[in-house]
Amino acid sequence: MAKKLFLVAMTVLLVSGVAFSRTVAGVLDIADSVLFDGTSYSLNGAGVRKKFVMKLYVGSLYTNQAFRDENEILDGSVSAVIRLDIISGLITSKLMAETVQEGFEKAMDGDSSPLQPQIDSFIGVFNEKIVKGDSFTFVSRTGQGVTAYKGKKS
Repeated sequence: MAKKLFLVAMTVLLVSGVAFSRTVAGVLDIADSVLFDGTSYSLNGAGVRKKFVMKLYVGSLYTNQAFRDENEILDGSVSAVIRLDIISGLITSKLMAETVQEGFEKAMDGDSSPLQPQIDSFIGVFNEKIVKGDSFTFVSRTGQGVTAYKGKKS
């Protein structure tokens, strides 16, 4: 169940092009690596989420080891970190919650009820007001599910 939750979250949050650079859409502080609970994760790529012509946030993907294809991340055999850096004042808590909920519903063929308590918990990271410059971090550890943070945790 945690694997499916992470898969859907990655799909919803990182539906953008990938750029292998530390500077993406003017966000200069994309780190080459991050550290969580003593484990180092290396940057694999970053991209900008756009809606029409508006740049909304930068999504960055970090992993704790090399991988051959995305299925190794999606099936949980490689631990990963996704960081979102909000670069637009148009992003609101309500918009993020609705977007993530819609993503889960689409991924689950319109019936997200089997995972709704976990989805609600996941979406809870967006409860506080969101402002330009905020960041969100989602850590998926092999066999441990996904932990979500608001702020630059490391």
